[in-house]
Amino acid sequence: MLGAVGISIANAEPSPPAFPGVFSATDATADIEAIKQLKTSYFADIDAKNWDALRDLLAPDVVVDTTGSGGPILVGRDPFIAFLKLTIGPAKTHHQGFDPAIQLTSATTAEGDWRLEDILVWGGTLGVHGYGNYHDRYVNSNGKWVIKYSKLTRTRLDLINPDDGTVIQANVPLEEIVEKVKDIIGPW
Repeated sequence: MLGAVGISIANAEPSPPAFPGVFSATDATADIEAIKQLKTSYFADIDAKNWDALRDLLAPDVVVDTTGSGGPILVGRDPFIAFLKLTIGPAKTHHQGFDPAIQLTSATTAEGDWRLEDILVWGGTLGVHGYGNYHDRYVNSNGKWVIKYSKLTRTRLDLINPDDGTVIQANVPLEEIVEKVKDIIGPW
């Protein structure tokens, strides 16, 4: 197209990389894909209750803010995994993350936003169909991307029949769901 308007293709300037002199667009694409795979593994490991594999996806000093989901702010991967074991360890879960918006902020850091939909069922007692979003920060340490910060914010929670998934009560306040979960598993 440039040749058609009298500009030699040989003289056309290439698009600059997102971070001049740091990495190429090919590197950026590979890093973004690696981050997507990281979050995919995160959801799969939670659902499989594969706590050791999940631990490897988190920075040692990860900060996880679950206040938007009725929980605490946790610092460190071991306290976060202990919290998950307590709260959703006994539940059957299915998490889906989609519509990732990943932006590299440097050669070794990135941020991402994900939409979330999940189903959590505690025995035959309580079922929840949840919606929300994650805001994450990632760091590349020794060539491997890990989660450095994660904030989960719930936008809607529906009580569902644990057996067939039909909605019992739509758009239940977060505080009500938290109390129902605490009635089953105890306080956290």
